[in-house]
Amino acid sequence: MAPTYRMPSPQRRRDEAAVAELCDALCAARCSAELAGTQTKEFVVRELLLAVIQQIDQAAAAARRLS
Repeated sequence: MAPTYRMPSPQRRRDEAAVAELCDALCAARCSAELAGTQTKEFVVRELLLAVIQQIDQAAAAARRLS
């Protein structure tokens, strides 16, 4: 008997694409925040950007767990 191939679920493919798009957007946001942090000398701004980067990292980790 030949093995059967199961077609991927369309909903699953959409979910995987959404998670991948989310990860890409979070990576772009993180890079932008890092770049902005290197362009300023103000302590408060840099601390806020570090907080943003930490939140982005947490969101990216959660998105990776979804996939």
